[in-house]
Amino acid sequence: MKIIFVDDSTIVLHTLKTLVQEMIDSGMIECDFFNDSLAVKKMLQEEKLEYDLIFVDINMPNVTGYELAKCAKNIDKYRFKSIIAITSEFSEEAKKYGEEAGIDGWFIKSITQDSLQSSIVEMIKQLYKA
Repeated sequence: MKIIFVDDSTIVLHTLKTLVQEMIDSGMIECDFFNDSLAVKKMLQEEKLEYDLIFVDINMPNVTGYELAKCAKNIDKYRFKSIIAITSEFSEEAKKYGEEAGIDGWFIKSITQDSLQSSIVEMIKQLYKA
């Protein structure tokens, strides 16, 4: 399974990488980490990204996670790929807006290794069930 993480904070990206490092080392997943949402949007538009699952921050400069989700969901190649928000936004309004943008799940940034790894394993099961 190929996973992409997008967050403007290199500290958050480093933390996320640490949380999934065991899964990377075991060969269960492959990951790319991006801190430039504008570059990711361009790669999506040019259909240059390969992934099964994308984790995206909501509040980023230049291009928000909502905008990335909308962009991906409007491209046939990515339409059915899962997008999970990792954010400090937790209001019902934010979640509703995220759902409308194409975000499939929501994690609050106090995410733990167990919860992140469990979610990835669940997504792998869903991917191979289809």
